[in-house]
Amino acid sequence: MEKAEIKAGLPSGTRPRPMRVLHYWSGCTFRARYPESVEDHVDLLEMLGYEVKRFGEEGCCGYPLILAGEKGAAKTVAEETSRKIGGAGLIVTECPGCYRVFREEYPKMGFRTPETRHLSQILSEHAGSFGKFEKETVSYHDPCDLGRLGGDYDSPRKVLRDFAEIVEPAATKERANCCGAGGLMLIVAPELSIRIAEAKIENEFEPIGTRKLITACPSCLFNLSVAASRREGPGGGIQVLDLASYVLGRLKGNG
Repeated sequence: MEKAEIKAGLPSGTRPRPMRVLHYWSGCTFRARYPESVEDHVDLLEMLGYEVKRFGEEGCCGYPLILAGEKGAAKTVAEETSRKIGGAGLIVTECPGCYRVFREEYPKMGFRTPETRHLSQILSEHAGSFGKFEKETVSYHDPCDLGRLGGDYDSPRKVLRDFAEIVEPAATKERANCCGAGGLMLIVAPELSIRIAEAKIENEFEPIGTRKLITACPSCLFNLSVAASRREGPGGGIQVLDLASYVLGRLKGNG
């Protein structure tokens, strides 16, 4: 579907909004593992009336180096990246790690950055105006960098409530367990990382009958998807979906 067709399909209940310019930052993990989600993010933002600009060469925000304790290398990367993004008025990303690094870590290193918002926070401004949809049952997993460390549990849920009834596990929001990919675990101990995600699905989401599990982090998306694929049985497994891609799919009638 071409972008012009997507815009033409915007639900009639959506409030018209003035065009606002923003710079979209995809992040390394989305670029490497989920390039189709990157295009979904841009399509969705344009569908909602934003003028989206993209960085020619993003590079890395430096978060892996920060997690590894490589402070000098992290500062070098941050200095280079801050020069690339310095001219942006507003940066929007769905990678919670990049979101938090730009907002919190760069200022600690002495680098000023533009206003940075998580994509769910932009989408939440449109909640209640997407149109009328038959609501299905979904669950939501809180990424650590957006929730526990970033302090935002509500924006993704506010968006999802326009399309679904959210069934929460016992451990949710500030009590949510990590998917297993955090803190470089997926890199240094990949099998343990995936096993943690398997345990999370087995103990938290399977008991409440989850069939669609939404998250707003590329690392969580990967870890939970792999874990869910390992646990698929005759009755069908859990489908793990990116938040913005899920919203775009519902708006296009594909979800």
